Amino acid sequence: MKKLAIVSIAVFLNATTITTLFDAIEKTPDYKLDTIAKKEMKINKKSVVNSLYPKLTLQASIEHFNIDNSMIPITPTESATLTKINGDLPFSQNIQRIGFEVSMPLFIKSIYDNKNKMTKLVKATEYQTEINLYKKQTLLVGYLSKFNSLDSLKKALNKQKQSITITYKALKTAVDVGRVPEFKLLRLEDKLNQIKIQLSNINQNIDEIKSNIYKITNKKIQDPISFNSLKVENGDFISLKPLYEKSKANEYALKAKKDNNLPNIIFKVKANRAYGEAYNTGNNISEDFASAGIYLVWNIFDKKNNSEIQKAKIEILKNDLEISKIKKDLSAEIQKINSSLEEINKQISLTDKSLTLKEKLLKGAKVAFKLNRMSVDEYLQYEDDLAKTKADLANLKANKNMLKANKALIYGENLKKVFK
Repeated sequence: MKKLAIVSIAVFLNATTITTLFDAIEKTPDYKLDTIAKKEMKINKKSVVNSLYPKLTLQASIEHFNIDNSMIPITPTESATLTKINGDLPFSQNIQRIGFEVSMPLFIKSIYDNKNKMTKLVKATEYQTEINLYKKQTLLVGYLSKFNSLDSLKKALNKQKQSITITYKALKTAVDVGRVPEFKLLRLEDKLNQIKIQLSNINQNIDEIKSNIYKITNKKIQDPISFNSLKVENGDFISLKPLYEKSKANEYALKAKKDNNLPNIIFKVKANRAYGEAYNTGNNISEDFASAGIYLVWNIFDKKNNSEIQKAKIEILKNDLEISKIKKDLSAEIQKINSSLEEINKQISLTDKSLTLKEKLLKGAKVAFKLNRMSVDEYLQYEDDLAKTKADLANLKANKNMLKANKALIYGENLKKVFK
């Protein structure tokens, strides 16, 4: 007895629940791809920020000239002095150079605009990753609700099959002694075959749902999972949040395009050493040369950038119109969901009452049929009515779960808080 209790506890602790399936979604490759997109956007932002830091470039070259060329700048006075003392003049046909260059932007306004733009795009990507997770959670709730609905229908059909089988066995005795025509027995037998076909189709549909659940969660489930739903609180439309961030990003993108027309100020340090043979002595010589300066670069006329500015303005307009459209559509969808939830709650209550009545009616129909006061088709209609009512109730509950899941998705509420 003690061992049985321990096993039961272990099974309970390892049982699959809707919460464990929600958690499993975040461990799938699909979700990890979304998080990689978020990391990629952060790296893109860092790349823009890094362009503000100094850049060091190493340089090396080997050049041959058709006439002797200057290895370093030299003034006429220095040239005359070296000639007088027969010194090495820094001119050569073959020159090797090695050096470096350090450059750093002092003022490039568009870099700061692009940095702010990337900050907004990173935030938009984070919202989109969150939305993608909630979409997968909504799909999961839909599949589980459909699974539960089909399982309820399966149970109802099995109950109907069991009920008809009992009637069949009782009727067979009467047929064998000739008190009841065989037609009634054959009619019941046909109905049992129809139920078996329905059950087979349901099993196929359940297998497909299990496959879809595996795709989303990477988890295999065998049995339906029961869960309860809580109230979904009203909030902001989450699908608008990435668009708001994108709108701000577009504004910074427009500023960046406009700021490309401003002058850029860059600080540079250059240094190199040149090697060659002095053209007047043939001696191997090396000379050092370095410079430091502040440079202004200004695109006075850039027709292409003017087109880029117009394109950026159009992107802002398109995004704003998309926000207005989605806001309108989601407001209408929420009204529809709230209205549907009210009606479904009423239908569930009425169907519950109807189910109780149909169970009583079937009991009466069975008695009437056995007493030969009711035809076989009339009796089977009561069996069908009860099974259909059970299926309708399960479908109503599944639809209620889907409506709540869609409402939570629209408001950006994690479905872990809604379905337990």
